[in-house]
Amino acid sequence: MFEMQNLRNLMAEQYTEAHFEALLQIIDRLHDAAAVNNLSAVCEVDARIVVGWLDDIIFTAEETIRELQATIRPEQEVVEWAEN
Repeated sequence: MFEMQNLRNLMAEQYTEAHFEALLQIIDRLHDAAAVNNLSAVCEVDARIVVGWLDDIIFTAEETIRELQATIRPEQEVVEWAEN
């Protein structure tokens, strides 16, 4: 289990592109395991609970995108991350 102090430290950090890359890699690895019906290889959590977490993550990400897009001026370009 993630210790509360570690969570507090993480929440106090300024996020960098490395944080977003790590998050994407975690979700991508989860997807790879799910695609071959081998979730247990990367996760001890029941699949139903993982689905609930992913639903919450997606909802929060979509809300954050809407809120950020509302602050971007039309002349500003949104930079999409592209895998090299």
